[in-house]
Amino acid sequence: MKTQHRAFLSILVLLFAVSAGFSQTKAAATPSVKAGASATAQLEKYGFHIFPKPQDFPVFEVQALGTTSSAIKTLKSDSFTGTITLLNFWATWCPPCKSEMPSIQKLETAMKGSAFRIVAISVGETEKTVASFISNAGYTYPVYLDPKGTVGASFASQGIPTTYILDKNGKAIAGIVGAREYDDPELIAVLKELAK
Repeated sequence: MKTQHRAFLSILVLLFAVSAGFSQTKAAATPSVKAGASATAQLEKYGFHIFPKPQDFPVFEVQALGTTSSAIKTLKSDSFTGTITLLNFWATWCPPCKSEMPSIQKLETAMKGSAFRIVAISVGETEKTVASFISNAGYTYPVYLDPKGTVGASFASQGIPTTYILDKNGKAIAGIVGAREYDDPELIAVLKELAK
């Protein structure tokens, strides 16, 4: 298991080194997936690092925050099959995390009815702190808790927010460090294509 964690952390270091050079500007093209280009490859246009091959996640388990619409109360790393998943690591004290959360809420609304889900994991905070923040902000997407920060230490070691896109087999296909706007119509078109 330690070898698996080290391999995953090595990939994360590569992800952050590569993603540091990307701009997070919005493109002016119409919101459609370009013919002939894979939807996964197009994620790079939005600042995501594309993994050379889909990456397995090391084993982990987190509990759902009781105030959100989490259908799965105990989320395990092997629970990520059947849908495209936006896996976001964040915290209430993190200004970039807070700045992207309204766009994640809008993304959830835009993706309703497709094989897509959002999983937001709060790193290193108590349930009371997270519940108060989520309730006051009115977010409804599923939020999970990593109160000791152990899961976040493995998957967001370069900082938060850190976000991964997982394929329908539950493997990481892309990742990004730092805040971005997730309700960009072009990005939504790419995610809808992946979710088909």
